[in-house]
Amino acid sequence: MNLKGKKHLFNLLYVIGMIAAILLVWYIVSITVDKELIAPSPWTVIALTFTLLGKGTTYLALLSTLLRSLIAFAVSLITALCLSLFAGLFPIAKRITDNIVTVFRALPTMAIILVTLIVFTSTTVPAVVAFLVAFPIIYSAFQREIYSDLKLLELCKIYGVSRRNKIRYVLLPHIGSAVVPQTRDTLPLCIKVVIAGEAMSLPKLGLGRDMYIGKVNLDTANVLALTLLALAVCFVIEGVVSICVKKATK
Repeated sequence: MNLKGKKHLFNLLYVIGMIAAILLVWYIVSITVDKELIAPSPWTVIALTFTLLGKGTTYLALLSTLLRSLIAFAVSLITALCLSLFAGLFPIAKRITDNIVTVFRALPTMAIILVTLIVFTSTTVPAVVAFLVAFPIIYSAFQREIYSDLKLLELCKIYGVSRRNKIRYVLLPHIGSAVVPQTRDTLPLCIKVVIAGEAMSLPKLGLGRDMYIGKVNLDTANVLALTLLALAVCFVIEGVVSICVKKATK
């Protein structure tokens, strides 16, 4: 077996070992508590997860959550891109945009959810909350990439490089190098925040809404099963993005 094959085997065994360890700890907690209502066994939750996968309503809720997450991420990415280019061209504007982003970053997520519940409809609240959380993260990442090479920015200033060329040859290449890592890291975050927003705003469809209903009905197994589905979606997204990165870099 070559080195690459051994690496893949090690990664596979590592993942299997981590899953086995989590299931073992979960099972021990379950038999220790000995109350399905509080701590259902992992086998009960896994069986319920497959049951949920056989229901069309589960896929509708999942698609609704994913759609809100994708919209929130796309708007966050575009807004961060536009403001980063604007700040990169006009240093004075950078101070203003940085202060705005700092305010967004400092706002507690729960406070954002409560305020948006007053202003927006239950359907749009989760996406708005995810945008307000994701946008500062993406913007800060873009700014770090832009200002990672101060000498290049100084040369643009000294030689009077046009704004068009600065955007094309300096700003966009730096920002582009951060897009894929931010997609891998921020999109799953958007899903988590959207689910939290759905649990508070209770839209017609959404994983967060179903989790809230499970909580009200004291159905811990259902809440954990929906959580497993959400985790699986996040892992799949991260895996797809990682594969795309590897293929793009070959």
